[in-house]
Amino acid sequence: MEDFSAKPQALGVWAKRLYIGGVVAGLGLAAFAALGPLKTGPLPAGAVARVGTVLISRQTFDSAIEGLTADKRNPLTPADKAMALSRLIDEELLVQRGQELGLAQSEGSVRKALVDAMIQFAAAEAAGREPSAAQLRTYYDQRPERFTRTARLSLRAATLPANAQTRIDAARQALRQGGGYEAAMTAANADRMIIPEGFLPVAKVADYAGPTVRDAALGLEPGQVAGPLKADDHVVFVYLMARQMGERPDFDRVRDTVAEEWRRDNQAKALDTYLLDLRKTAKIKLAADAPRPVAP
Repeated sequence: MEDFSAKPQALGVWAKRLYIGGVVAGLGLAAFAALGPLKTGPLPAGAVARVGTVLISRQTFDSAIEGLTADKRNPLTPADKAMALSRLIDEELLVQRGQELGLAQSEGSVRKALVDAMIQFAAAEAAGREPSAAQLRTYYDQRPERFTRTARLSLRAATLPANAQTRIDAARQALRQGGGYEAAMTAANADRMIIPEGFLPVAKVADYAGPTVRDAALGLEPGQVAGPLKADDHVVFVYLMARQMGERPDFDRVRDTVAEEWRRDNQAKALDTYLLDLRKTAKIKLAADAPRPVAP
């Protein structure tokens, strides 16, 4: 299997049913914002938005935010919260449209099944399309980052307590005198980080040694050392032994992968277009303090 860089697009486990084959619809807030200012004003207590005659409760919104928070390492931004509300509105629009088409009134797991059915309905036409050879080649050429293997690094890292200034100075001095990384770390009695031998994908470097080591290693050339770098209650010295640059495989080798990505993107675009049409005709009202999408 080809090793490609992951593209983070998660909206939280609560929203995974709005994915098509693992790819969430891409227009999202941009399409929502393109509709212009939404109506705001008083809503019943405990409501954050109204879609037609149906209220979206603050409890539902808060649960969505909790799910999104659990799925992210960094604090949520206003744009994240606006996306969460936008997806809840999308879900309600799909449910209402499904009911208009004669599908059953739904709650709980049945509601989820209804949303899933409407997603498949919205993407059905795109799912049946097959790209031409020219379309695939253009798609591949326009997205080099998507089909490039991740860089791989071979490195060493060692730590010293942040308050062990004498040992830190000893390590720094040994490196300046050209004694070599291993000799310098031994002289300072530094603790070696446990990092597997050989080349590791960049993401794995962070898993084993943390983001400080990863970021430092990415900025080094083979044979160079970075440090001392502050990391919590210790400092770290990083030695990059070797690097394998990310490679872009020949188109013919990844043609099937390219075709699958093309299909998934087209299904996602079809869902976005369908939702945008629903939003244009729906009566949507937000509470005065509800997060707002901002056009890019």
